[in-house]
Amino acid sequence: MMDDHPADFEEIARRFSHLWQALNHGSPETRKILVDRVRDALDRGEARLRDADCQIVANSFMLEALIHDGAATQVYRARHRDLGTLHAIKMPKPDHADDPVLRKLMLREAEIGMALRHPHIAATQTVLRLADGRPALVTEWIGSRLAELLQERPLSLGEITSVMTSVLSCLEAIHAAGFVHCDLSPLNLLADGDLSRLKIADFGIALERGCRHSQFDLAFAGQPDFASPEQMAGQRLDERSDLYAAGCLLSSLLNHCNEESDGSEALKALANRLSQQDPQARPENARAALHLLDGSAKRPVDA
Repeated sequence: MMDDHPADFEEIARRFSHLWQALNHGSPETRKILVDRVRDALDRGEARLRDADCQIVANSFMLEALIHDGAATQVYRARHRDLGTLHAIKMPKPDHADDPVLRKLMLREAEIGMALRHPHIAATQTVLRLADGRPALVTEWIGSRLAELLQERPLSLGEITSVMTSVLSCLEAIHAAGFVHCDLSPLNLLADGDLSRLKIADFGIALERGCRHSQFDLAFAGQPDFASPEQMAGQRLDERSDLYAAGCLLSSLLNHCNEESDGSEALKALANRLSQQDPQARPENARAALHLLDGSAKRPVDA
C-alpha cells in the first residue's frame, strides 16, 4: 500500500519533521501550544479506540462511569485529562436538553454551590457548557453515599453523633447564607469512609429563605420521607424545614444502631424534637439544634 500513495506518506513525513523541529527549537509558547494540540489529538484518538464508550466533554474531562441515572439528570465520575483528578459531573439527560426549567435549576444550583464554602459541603468547582448547549456542573469527587454505608454495617452512637454534628454545623452555614437545602437525606450525604468528614451535596432544589418551589414551576420537590409538612404542602420554607429533615435523618441513623443506653434515648428525644409537625415546636435554628445535640452526647452511658 505504501507504493500506492507515496506522495501522501512524503507529506506526512514532512509534517512530522516540521513538528519535531518546532518542538525542539521553537519558543516555549509555541511548544506549549503544539504539545497541547498533539495531546488533544491523541486523547480523541484514544477515546475512539477504547473498548468501552468513553466521552470527552469540554475538551478536558473524560467520563469514566455513570454513577446516577435519574429521571432528568445524570451524574458521571469524570477524570481531568491533564491533571488526572477525579470529579463528579452532573448534567441534564440528552432528552431533557431543551427543558428550560431544568436548565434554570441547574444554573441556580451552580450559583448556590459556588456561593457556599464549608468543610462539610461538597465543593462546586465550575460549570461547563457541553457541545449541545447543556450545562454541566462539576463538583469534587467523594466516593460513597451515606445511604450505601448504612447498608454495610451498623453505626455506633459516636458515629451517629459525628454525622449529626457535621450535618448541623453545615446547615448552620447554609442558613447563614440565606438558603434552605430542602433535600437532606442519606442519598445526599457523601463520605469516603470517615464519617467525621461527611459532606452535604446536591443543591438542585435549594431555595432562598422564604421562597417556595412553585416559584420555579415545581409542584413538589424533595423526598417524601424527609420533607417537612410545610414543604409537602408547597409553602414558603425557612431553616426549620431542614431541621425537620435532620430529625428524620437522625431517626434513620438510630435505626442502624445496636446500642441501647441513656445516650441513645437522648438522641431519640432529639430526633423527635427536630421532626415536630409544627415548625414552631422545633429548635429555632441549627445552632440551637447543635447545642441540644451536644447535651445529648454528654448524657451518661449505661455501663
